[in-house]
Amino acid sequence: MTDSVIVSNVGDASFAISVAFNKQQEEDIQDLISLKTFANNEFCPRFLMDEATKENIGYGLKGKSIYIISTASPHYSRNELAMRNFLIASAAKENGAEFVALIEPDLFYSAQDRGPRTVSHPQITDFDSRKKFAGQAWSARLYAQLLRKSGVDLVMTVHNHKPQVMDKIYREVYRDYEEQGRKYFINLDISHLIANYILRSGLARTENGGEYVGFVAPDSGAVEFASRVREFTGLKNSVLINIEKTRYGQRDVELNISEDVALLRGRDVFILDDMVRTGGTIAATVKLLAENELSRPENIFFYCTHTYISAEGRANLNSPDLSQFITTNTIPNILNRDDQGRLRKKTMVIKIEKWIANAIIQCLEHGHDPDEFYGKSSVPLAGNWYEVDLSSKNPRRQNTRFVQYELI
Repeated sequence: MTDSVIVSNVGDASFAISVAFNKQQEEDIQDLISLKTFANNEFCPRFLMDEATKENIGYGLKGKSIYIISTASPHYSRNELAMRNFLIASAAKENGAEFVALIEPDLFYSAQDRGPRTVSHPQITDFDSRKKFAGQAWSARLYAQLLRKSGVDLVMTVHNHKPQVMDKIYREVYRDYEEQGRKYFINLDISHLIANYILRSGLARTENGGEYVGFVAPDSGAVEFASRVREFTGLKNSVLINIEKTRYGQRDVELNISEDVALLRGRDVFILDDMVRTGGTIAATVKLLAENELSRPENIFFYCTHTYISAEGRANLNSPDLSQFITTNTIPNILNRDDQGRLRKKTMVIKIEKWIANAIIQCLEHGHDPDEFYGKSSVPLAGNWYEVDLSSKNPRRQNTRFVQYELI
């Protein structure tokens, strides 16, 4: 067993296996850890080490770094997976591991980011916004506390929905780590990968500094991400438009646009967001842009990092005005053709296991700052860190071409 060990909380998890392969881990994950469930449904992980002796019992992982890859699974609930994370981390530390990191691209419970007594939160503006969470648990904080208690030293995630809020929660839980100058929470910015893909995919007319390209943030929370992607592409003649969204309920939103949408007319437009669940907001945004007399883009593409594919989402994203739906495999079942359903003809999945393996090496083992290492200068290299998966039903599978570009 090498000094760094990649394991997963689910047997034969394709995402974790691919990360381990791209990090050149020779041992198969299944040969490094046993994930046993007893007849009473209790979970019991066991690290598979050399034959135990009186001298090494309890220290078989001494000096080793353990990386737990955790993604959503169609076979286990997030509650079950979370408990598995706690027990695997605890088993690692109880057997002498020096460092344990949880690599969870779509961080569990992070949407439950406030409790009944929370007063400092960007979405708490009045009594009604506070009252909304009365009686609920502050699950994001509890998850952080339980990870810390179980032995997790660092959490790495990707494009978190509210990174400033999560950073504050984890800073509180890992306060002593911060005082020691130790990293404990990394939210990887995926902007450089998406910028690289936009430049190389041939989807948009990127010539002349992007005068035919537009970027759209579907709400205020997506503005920062959309701005970074636009900046990283170097398309200085492109435009960025923000749509104001007011949410009254899970499926009840109001969209407001300004006359600036006229700048999108005739352009290849990318709507950029962090996640999609029901797809209702995006469907409304696409329809608004396509039918508004001021805008009328040439093409509309939607990108999001985390996709909770569902029957409702498939129906909403099936709009004829949406040219292509681009996402990543942070939630791996998006790769399942049956789950893609009617969207197979327009779904493009950016597989990021190579990038995660690279981030483990560069950020966890070599100590590079992820914001600096994966900044604008990394855009030309980003094509080495992902693969694109398309169904045979997608016409672009036959016509996909990666074009040469120069970073402006």
